[in-house]
Amino acid sequence: MKSYLFLLALPLLMSCEAAETDNGPKLQGKVVRITCATTVVQVTDSEQFGEDGWSDMMGASGSKYDNVFWVENICRLNLTLGQSFSFRIIEPKQNECVRCLLWDGPPNIAYAIEVLR
Repeated sequence: MKSYLFLLALPLLMSCEAAETDNGPKLQGKVVRITCATTVVQVTDSEQFGEDGWSDMMGASGSKYDNVFWVENICRLNLTLGQSFSFRIIEPKQNECVRCLLWDGPPNIAYAIEVLR
């Protein structure tokens, strides 16, 4: 009897896992700044995400950016400055990232992301 209950619950368990990996729309982004404290990404194909009018106080040019956020789970990713990539915004998990304590004027918005291959 117990094995029948498990077999009945299996499709439910599988559907929950699929839902967790597909949390949001597929987005395009570009890394616009990397420091020891924050990695800032600009969303390039949607205006619904991120902060508008953010100034990079660490850059010499004083550039302003729209649709930017800092990456909350950067220690799980391997991003480089100027890199364009596809991603999804995901629910943050337990924070395992260690970052330096430098305050570098990050955007006010942060997202955990999953880079799509």
